[in-house]
Amino acid sequence: MIKFFRRIRKNLLSEGKTGKYFKYAIGEIFLVVIGILLALQINTWNQQRIEIKQEKEILSSLLDEFQYNFNELEESIAINEKVTQSCVKLTELIRKDSIDKVPEIVDQLLVNIGGFNSFDARIGISGEVVNSGKLNILKNGRIRAQLGNWLKILSDGEEDILFRSDNYTMNLMPFLMKRFPLANGELSKVLEFDKSNYLVTYKEKSPFKPNLNKSDLMEFENQIWHHKHNHDYVVINELIIRDFINATIEMMEEELKNRE
Repeated sequence: MIKFFRRIRKNLLSEGKTGKYFKYAIGEIFLVVIGILLALQINTWNQQRIEIKQEKEILSSLLDEFQYNFNELEESIAINEKVTQSCVKLTELIRKDSIDKVPEIVDQLLVNIGGFNSFDARIGISGEVVNSGKLNILKNGRIRAQLGNWLKILSDGEEDILFRSDNYTMNLMPFLMKRFPLANGELSKVLEFDKSNYLVTYKEKSPFKPNLNKSDLMEFENQIWHHKHNHDYVVINELIIRDFINATIEMMEEELKNRE
């Protein structure tokens, strides 16, 4: 093609057609510029297509991760709600001075209050997107802001989780172990991860009985209240995280729908 244009220019010069030569040269320059612009535009289109595809892949992976976390969080909230209810029920029994009258119920409630759960979010995809600079690939500013806050909102609740666990282990459990036959909890203990029934439990109740005087009852109420108080912070954090996850999922679903 270049040789063809060069031959035309040479013929025009040899024939002395200078005016036509300059017009032709300008036209040739124009065609070259148009060609360059078209090439740049095609390259831009290809780059945009690659980025759109990459963005959709990232959004789809993030959506899967957040939906998984939402389901896991719902389970955690349900488990922790049972702990709260058990704390309230125990407090009612303490105030009615009925601890000795319903030992089986008390045994089960003591098991329940120790069954609190901690939400462990899956952050492999979101962490990589935030920390690797891929966040800028996402065009939606609201989604970028959500992801930027995601890891922070998780870390904000870690202190409450640790405080609840430490208080239960260092304060409530020593009190219970001196006054209740906690081994009775073995009779109703179920470990969800024990799929093959490896767990071996006691067959008979403990021969010991609860041993509480009046002052113990007040301390017992205070211990249960303190455990519930610490637990409440974790529950509230989980409810906040659930709203956050739900809002993020809706944003991603809407964005993916707009990309179809």
